[in-house]
Amino acid sequence: MTRGTRLLSIFLVAALSLGFLFRASAPAARDVAAELRRERGRLLEMKERAKKTASELTEALRKEKLSKGRVGELRARLKRQRSLLSRIDRKVSALNERLDRTEKAVRELEEARGQARTGLLSAEVVAFTGQRVDAGNPWDPSARERERYFMRLRLAADAEGVARITRARERKEEELSGIERQVAVTERKRTQEKKVGETLLSRQMEERSRLAGIEREKKRKQKELKSLRAKIARMEAVVSRVERQVKERERRARKGAQDDAARKAEEAPRRFASLSGGLSAPLPGKVVSRFGRQHDPTFDVTIENRGVEIEAPSGASVKSVGNGEVAFAGAVSGFGNVLIVQHGGGLFSVYGRMETFLVKQGETVRKGTVVGRLPESPSGKSVLYLELRAGGTAVDPASAMSLDR
Repeated sequence: MTRGTRLLSIFLVAALSLGFLFRASAPAARDVAAELRRERGRLLEMKERAKKTASELTEALRKEKLSKGRVGELRARLKRQRSLLSRIDRKVSALNERLDRTEKAVRELEEARGQARTGLLSAEVVAFTGQRVDAGNPWDPSARERERYFMRLRLAADAEGVARITRARERKEEELSGIERQVAVTERKRTQEKKVGETLLSRQMEERSRLAGIEREKKRKQKELKSLRAKIARMEAVVSRVERQVKERERRARKGAQDDAARKAEEAPRRFASLSGGLSAPLPGKVVSRFGRQHDPTFDVTIENRGVEIEAPSGASVKSVGNGEVAFAGAVSGFGNVLIVQHGGGLFSVYGRMETFLVKQGETVRKGTVVGRLPESPSGKSVLYLELRAGGTAVDPASAMSLDR
């Protein structure tokens, strides 16, 4: 018998014999049991609240860590931004110095150009004045020619100097315009970077404020969790005390209950035989696991089966063993899909390891009604788990109906 089979059997025993146990207890035991259920309910509720608070505290800690990481990242970005602004300021200062030097050179070239132009004008005046003064001197024509020749050379040299100075001035003015454009671009970039820095600083302040809020929330959750844990400890003490009282009363009632259970176990097959219409096998197949105590030679242990296992073809139809009403249809750990049919008078039939249901909870079924199907298997064989219960007592299905052994 598998661990899942034992769990289902324990579940069914508890569910079907609950009324009997409470009827066997004294009124005081019923009161204590009711108190125990209430206390357990309150304890479960408080544990759920503690679990939720612990989850919220964990989320607050995660947010705190994330916010601290963001603050650190913003601080690093702000540091880089300030370093970039410092470099931009140094570059602006260098460009301003270069601009001042270029403007000074332009002024010097302007002064040199003015001086050269003044000298050229003076030379022209001297040259032409000499021509006018000596125009009527017939005695020394060669001297006048020489003067005019040298004066033309000097004028040409002065004109060339003025042209060179003019070209140099134009180059310096072009250089000055380029520097001014660079200064303008750098100023715009510095303005943009300052705005980015202000944005980063604002975000850093927001993250710090958010982090402070998370810190406050964390402290509040820690305080609430501490209070809930103290309440849970007190509640568990109360529940433990009530459980001890219930166990003591159950122990006193268990002896009589066991005797009564043994008597009912003997009467159970007759109760199933007295059902209207009798019982029939749920499907044709071979019993591969019998009811009761069985010795497992592989592990050298003795196990107790609460039902039987019937091997049948894959996908075979499963029928109700008798008239009744579907009391449960759902999944049970270790048994897959499980169907429970109530036949009245505390009699139940249990069908486990099914693939699909063809009836639903609350539906009335007749003996032979197809209630579901077994799963498909590559081997071509599937196993149905069948269990009968009478008043919380497991009954050998082979004693109440004909099964192929």
